[in-house]
Amino acid sequence: MTISTMADINREIANRCRDNGLALDCGADGLFNAEIAIIGESPGERERFMKLPLVGASGKKFWDFVRDIGINRRQVYISNVVKRQLRTTTDDKVNISRNEIDHYASILNWELQQLPNLKYIVVLGNYALEAITGLSGIMHHRGSVYQSSIKSLSLGTDRQVTVVAFLNPAAIIREPKWEIMFRFDVARLSSVLKGEYVQHETRAIINPSFNEAMQYIDKLVDERKPISLDIETIANETACIGFANNADEGICINFRDRKTNIFSTREELAIRKRVQMMADEDSVRWVMQNGMFDSYWLAYKDRIMLGRSYFDTMLAHHTLYPTLPHNLGFLTSQYTNHPFYKDDGKTWREGGDIDTFWQYNVKDCCITYAVFERELAELRNQHLDKFFFDHVMRLQPHLIGMTVGGILVDRALKAEISESLAAEIEELKEKFYHAVAAATGEDDYRPNPASPKQMAELYFRKLRLVGRGVATDVKNRKRMKDHPRTTEEGKAVIIAQDKLASQTKFFSTYVESVVDDDGKFRCEYKQTGVQAAPGRLSSTSVMWGSGGNLQNQPGRAQKMFIADPGCGFSYFDLKQAEAQVVGHRAVIPSWMEQYAQSRIDNSYDAHRALASEMFDVPYDEVTKEDWEEDETTPTIRYKAKRCRHGLNYTMGPGELSEQISVPFREADYLHRVYHRKHPELQKWWDWTFEKVKKERQLFNAYGRRLRLLERLDPAMLSSLVAFYPQSTIGDKVSRCIYLCESDPDWPTGKARMALNIHDALISLHDLEVGEQVRKVMKRHAEEPLQIEGIDGISRELIIECDLKASVADEQGIHRWSGLQKVK
Repeated sequence: MTISTMADINREIANRCRDNGLALDCGADGLFNAEIAIIGESPGERERFMKLPLVGASGKKFWDFVRDIGINRRQVYISNVVKRQLRTTTDDKVNISRNEIDHYASILNWELQQLPNLKYIVVLGNYALEAITGLSGIMHHRGSVYQSSIKSLSLGTDRQVTVVAFLNPAAIIREPKWEIMFRFDVARLSSVLKGEYVQHETRAIINPSFNEAMQYIDKLVDERKPISLDIETIANETACIGFANNADEGICINFRDRKTNIFSTREELAIRKRVQMMADEDSVRWVMQNGMFDSYWLAYKDRIMLGRSYFDTMLAHHTLYPTLPHNLGFLTSQYTNHPFYKDDGKTWREGGDIDTFWQYNVKDCCITYAVFERELAELRNQHLDKFFFDHVMRLQPHLIGMTVGGILVDRALKAEISESLAAEIEELKEKFYHAVAAATGEDDYRPNPASPKQMAELYFRKLRLVGRGVATDVKNRKRMKDHPRTTEEGKAVIIAQDKLASQTKFFSTYVESVVDDDGKFRCEYKQTGVQAAPGRLSSTSVMWGSGGNLQNQPGRAQKMFIADPGCGFSYFDLKQAEAQVVGHRAVIPSWMEQYAQSRIDNSYDAHRALASEMFDVPYDEVTKEDWEEDETTPTIRYKAKRCRHGLNYTMGPGELSEQISVPFREADYLHRVYHRKHPELQKWWDWTFEKVKKERQLFNAYGRRLRLLERLDPAMLSSLVAFYPQSTIGDKVSRCIYLCESDPDWPTGKARMALNIHDALISLHDLEVGEQVRKVMKRHAEEPLQIEGIDGISRELIIECDLKASVADEQGIHRWSGLQKVK
């Protein structure tokens, strides 16, 4: 049969679907002689009804985007891989077998073979990517350009077509923040169609001899250009170090091949010493992607101290676009014409050539350099370069020092806690099963308390408890426990599981965490770690698997962490920092007065003042305590404090009720009273929303930017208003780290910053310099802030800090838990 029209193609699609037992909800459309084919994943509800591809909501979004580059549906061929609807009206995805997808893909391949003028294929989503290129993972490959071989029936030979990978536009409807990625992809397609696209190629020097490696390092130093560095690891050891001072060529100094070491011990030592000498050169400016990892790894594993990096592409991108991904795969698609290659770092392990791994290392170096050049220009054009270099990059080496330094662990105490807690967990588990048996009447029924599926079976089928949906997490367990229909036996089960879950988490997360061979616990501080509050640090375990989050250690775990012999800890915590920033930003006179009085009179309590204001009770009659004598009933001071911590950022009465454990009616009353007393908060919210709508960005007090790239949605309000106070305080605490360690009065060599705990810092120091250290910490913690209010007036804010110092226990050991207030 000769195929020469769209009608011919659709008749044959129908025949092939029928012959293979496949459903056909929607065929192809468009221009038979088109040069461009648009291939989607599957038809939606409207496509099924209209019998036309890409006419629903996602199709409209696609055509809206590509119209700007001169593409419309009358000019292109349009089809789907799967010819039947896979998403229901509730957006649930219908299951489809691999065999069925393959049959549909073969029909699509036949379609494309019929198109006489086909030159370009735009694939929308993962099924389309797999069907055309054999690759998988659209979030990785989107924005990449590939060459694919398609048989041309009119020519009788294979022909090369250019494939451009896009996200499925339906994904943008579900997650608006991905819209910016789609715009990147459209720009990439435009450059391909205009003939402007040139694929970025890199040249890799691998397996160098000792002399070649040393000479190349000398060349890099002599040329005095920024140098991109990247390491790769195998079996927890440094496998290679790569360098490049341009985007096109680099070297991988690999220390081994698949079987043996390449260099002698003397040669390898000489190379490492030469790398250290290179790092010590004043002219060397390191460029890295996530240089925190490379730097602390080399410092701890190889004793190579890279010093302060010049540029980190991950941190630069976070400075420019904090809400986007910052991994090198994404940056490659945004800033270069190199296709996605990050899988190369893994596939060689599956029987491939290890040389692929060394080439991958060079690609990382060259791509990082290419990204650096583009980002540097963007930082300058957007006037963020000063903030980036003076704050973001200035902070990084101090965080590396905190990671490498670590904190000692009392291993004997840790082992003692581990043993006693393991026994306690077994006892709690038996109490849980006893409660289950009492509630169900089934003595042999022993559901796994760690299994959400089995616990859902217990709570909702057997005990018929009422929560929100069928989740079994701690929030829904609280809802079930508080529900009036829950029996005492049912409550006993929930209480038993809560206790067991709490102890199990403490055991697995904290007590069983891995300590390094030198007896120290380490964490990696992430400058990109808190997307909702750029500027705040997060922490996690180090890349070789030990350590963990040091910012959220519970009080009972803090006893395990001890100072080095002859040393102690000093601590500061900014008092009610976010609330003070909110008061100045929203221009709330009563708050500004309360906090000013609190700084003058240390006995004055701003939370008591707020409670007095909210509950119309004289200040002197407001208790200083958070709990009544029964130790379970919250006082009005506690309620006021929790309102201030939560309701500033648009929290509703339902969540407030859960947070402070009061009935919804009381939470609703507190919510109304709080906002009636502080109408300035609503004005601040409205002002923020309008400012973002107009300018699409916000800046904190230090110049950090939050840029809105997606459509503005009222649901974003809470994160938008929280940005200024949370980000400002995050940056303020981070500034204290490098300001203290750079202060002329800081006893360098006898003190270092050891821990960041959100709004607090802990330093480790020789005992005789403790007072000196605390004076420096206080000086920088209480450095005045300039807060611009929504009235356009800038006001100075000094946030007072609480100071603490560790006191030796009966064994003469200074512990984290032994911190006590000092003046």
